[in-house]
Amino acid sequence: MLGNVWEWCWDIYDAEVYGSYRVLRGGGWADEHWSCRASVRRRSHPTFKIDDVGFRVARSGH
Repeated sequence: MLGNVWEWCWDIYDAEVYGSYRVLRGGGWADEHWSCRASVRRRSHPTFKIDDVGFRVARSGH
């Protein structure tokens, strides 16, 4: 599932340096093959619109 779009994470990238920027993980369709890993991250502000960023819906199992 990696490599389609960067996925939004709940984590804040580095609040002291970047403020409210959130973590993106996984690489997108426009990136090099080495970036399509869960360990690769970048940052973006939640209000920015980027064509290779998405999210995965999840819920806890009860």
